[in-house]
Amino acid sequence: MNFYIREFAPHDYVSIADIGNAIYPDYRYSPEEIRYDDEHFDKTKYLFKRYVAEVSGRIVGYAEYHHMPNMFHPQKFWIWVGVHPEFQKQGIGRALYEKIISDLRALNAVRALTSAREDYPRSIAFLQKNGFTETMRTWESRLPVATFDLKKFAHYLERFSAYGFTITTLADELKRDPNCLKKLYELYELIMEDVPHPDQHTPVDFEHFLRYSIEHPDAIAEGYFIAKDGEKYIGLSNLRKSQDEPKDLYQGLTGVRREYRGKGVAMALKLKTIEYAQRHGYAVIKTWNESNNVGMLAINEKLGFVRQPAWVTFAKEFS
Repeated sequence: MNFYIREFAPHDYVSIADIGNAIYPDYRYSPEEIRYDDEHFDKTKYLFKRYVAEVSGRIVGYAEYHHMPNMFHPQKFWIWVGVHPEFQKQGIGRALYEKIISDLRALNAVRALTSAREDYPRSIAFLQKNGFTETMRTWESRLPVATFDLKKFAHYLERFSAYGFTITTLADELKRDPNCLKKLYELYELIMEDVPHPDQHTPVDFEHFLRYSIEHPDAIAEGYFIAKDGEKYIGLSNLRKSQDEPKDLYQGLTGVRREYRGKGVAMALKLKTIEYAQRHGYAVIKTWNESNNVGMLAINEKLGFVRQPAWVTFAKEFS
């Protein structure tokens, strides 16, 4: 098959969204969401490159590589290659992969990271054949919201309240505390230090946090829950919506300051996210936890989250 690889252009957003949604229909992402992420990626600090493959004028695949702001190293990159299912097994994915690997070698890359779902055996086999090795597994879990019985878990909220702690939302905090975003950013980074990562964690700057956690079109200020001890922020759990999946919610970060763990804070926060989902008529909450994050996996299991196929993170070392 004849195909042509060129650099990505702004008029390609609809096409690459269609490709991603065809490959992984359970995680739909709109062209507008991809455009927002691209336009708010700080290219003065980090590299970002994307190519597309065309067949008879139709974009059928794309590949990209970029620095990882939360695991930043100038010679380490996240990569992704995807081909529309109708055009797979025709050498397009291989050509796109070789194009970005050639770029990375020219950049003196030392490591490339990527991921694939464990029930996509051809993707796994391709990565293994090309020198990628597994570094981490992340379990996806889903909670059917409508059948969840909050009353069965009321005692967890009572235990939480007995410590004198409270839970509020970002929407409410923005109205009353002019310093709330700085406090939330500090808490976010403290928690992220303890989240398992496939490479060394590096803090993102405040502006990056705002762009992707607070101002993102999928962010929900009323669904961003903050646990407090007096005026001190001690835990958070946030939900995100999806433009193309109106009945689904994505669970973002859930975490608690080290000195407040073991007091039911994470469980109380998770219950508030479920209550929000029920109140607003959502059907499912999707969440991800690293396979070695025993505490959060146990909470999700207790709440009735149903485990899905794992996402496997792979790394390729460059000599």
